[in-house]
Amino acid sequence: MAEPSVQASGKQRKQQAQRTVASTLRPVWKALRAVPKVLHNLSAKDYGKHTPTKRRFGKVTVLSGGVYTRRRIVVVCFGAVLLVELFQLFWPSDRFYPLATLDGYAVGGQSAQQAASKLNAAVAQRDVTLTDTTTSTKVTLTAKQAGITVDYTARAKEAASHSFAERIIPFSWLFVHNTSSDSLPNALGSSKQQTQSDARNAAVRAVDGTLQTVDARVGYAFNATDIFKAADYTRSSSAKGDLVTATLEMNVTQPTAVNDTAQQMLNTINQALGDGVTFTYGDGSWTISASDIIPTISTTVNADDNTKLDVTIGSVKLMNRLKSQGIALQAAQKVADANVVPALFAVKGRASRAIDATTTANAVAAMLASGQNSPVAITMNQVDNLELYDGLPTTGSTEDKLKQLFGDATYSVAVYDLKTGESKLQINADTVTTSASTYKLFVAYSMIHAVETGQLTWDSSLNGMTLSSCMATMIVNSDNDCPEAWLSRYGFDAVTQQAHEIGANNTNFAVGDMRTTANDLATVLKGFYNNTIANTDSTDRLFQLMETQVYRDGIPTGIGSDGVVQDKVGFLDGLLHDAAIVRCDKGDYAMVIMTDGSSWYKIAQASLLIYEDL
Repeated sequence: MAEPSVQASGKQRKQQAQRTVASTLRPVWKALRAVPKVLHNLSAKDYGKHTPTKRRFGKVTVLSGGVYTRRRIVVVCFGAVLLVELFQLFWPSDRFYPLATLDGYAVGGQSAQQAASKLNAAVAQRDVTLTDTTTSTKVTLTAKQAGITVDYTARAKEAASHSFAERIIPFSWLFVHNTSSDSLPNALGSSKQQTQSDARNAAVRAVDGTLQTVDARVGYAFNATDIFKAADYTRSSSAKGDLVTATLEMNVTQPTAVNDTAQQMLNTINQALGDGVTFTYGDGSWTISASDIIPTISTTVNADDNTKLDVTIGSVKLMNRLKSQGIALQAAQKVADANVVPALFAVKGRASRAIDATTTANAVAAMLASGQNSPVAITMNQVDNLELYDGLPTTGSTEDKLKQLFGDATYSVAVYDLKTGESKLQINADTVTTSASTYKLFVAYSMIHAVETGQLTWDSSLNGMTLSSCMATMIVNSDNDCPEAWLSRYGFDAVTQQAHEIGANNTNFAVGDMRTTANDLATVLKGFYNNTIANTDSTDRLFQLMETQVYRDGIPTGIGSDGVVQDKVGFLDGLLHDAAIVRCDKGDYAMVIMTDGSSWYKIAQASLLIYEDL
């Protein structure tokens, strides 16, 4: 029996709402109905003297005359005022009037939330010009780069609100739209972190297919709060010009290589480059055009004299040119014919392994730095992993070849392109496996996170040494004492939770039971590489340790001289794992191979096989 009462209650609410609307509109309706009578009374005297004439337009009779014309004008004006009043009374309280601006930005018709979102984005990109008090050096940054925070939420909300007095004053919406009052909440703040940037030396870079100079730039370090404390400080109240100008102590540092040095180097390179570079080997000669060589060229500061620049050639990019134009294959065939390398390298997929890309690139750099165009001899490689080709499967898909290679062993593989995030190979990649020492990559992340969040520094103590030394021995020598001390201090659950937070959801750590997957190890490697879980300083520190770790018989041996491998191994009883970042001529990859019942030799062969199939 409850349902009818609910319906009745709903009906009553509807009727009450209708009565409320009716009571609100009733005075307006009465006012409109009274207009003719008021106008009639106002013109009654004139009406007696000026009887209106009648004009017929077809079947329609229209009254005309001066009195009726004035009445019409008064009615129109009164109606317009009434409509404006209704518009102002019923305009949403959180929305700006149509012609409104806020700090010079048009926000008409927008809600306070919409306006705040628009201004947050726009103001964060406004220029901030700062002048150093000591050197008078000017630096122009965006507000975001300068450490100025922008939050228009409160300012926009208060600016959009309309008082009752504003609403009842006729046409007030036309003249209350320009809002930049200092009485409104402040939208600008400052970051608590120091704003800093290292000095940038002038350089030569390839930009859109041409070589160009990159201007030198000063370095600086200051606190964003000092901007607003500066005695010489102004802030714009419009959307034009600098958002803020200020003079403060910026601790400016000067670059060592200046613009003139870069320009001189550019002239030297262009003179030597000419129409292209000719490569030779034996009686072979091949030319690569200047337009193909230019993307490989850059400069670095000279190690002995930081005021000078050296020419550098990207060896990976150069090798790609040699391969794509068939030069690598032709050179490899000549080397194989001379019995310098086995004939198996004189094929398209392996030709680049016969060439020493680094030495050849250095020879091109030396020629360009001389300012004189001359042929460059291709240096052939001393292949350091020939034995891996013995018995290496050659038929079928990559998956088929790995199945032949590993035989009865249990294995899982995950390979990702680190530039695009694309998965290149997945074999049992989500199978949970005892991690062995690869779990130390997650401990390394936990250590880095503690430093980056200010809980510790690299000089903090752990297991009788600094945290920096502890992480080094954990990664380079696969030491167990440091990670165990870390887990004892912070807890297995805490490190597990951190692993889950970065997407390694199948990774779990407990005393005597450390488990993960190939995909989870690839996840932490991708996070380090892309700096999504740690900043560049931290990952540079970690990658240097991974590149120098002492257990190199797995993926590093398989890749050999074809790339740089930064990895962390794990071994426990029959378990052999290797989780690596591979930087090679085919790109940068996360490569994880986990095995049970196999060998480092097979893992090296697997990494070689995967590399060749990429």
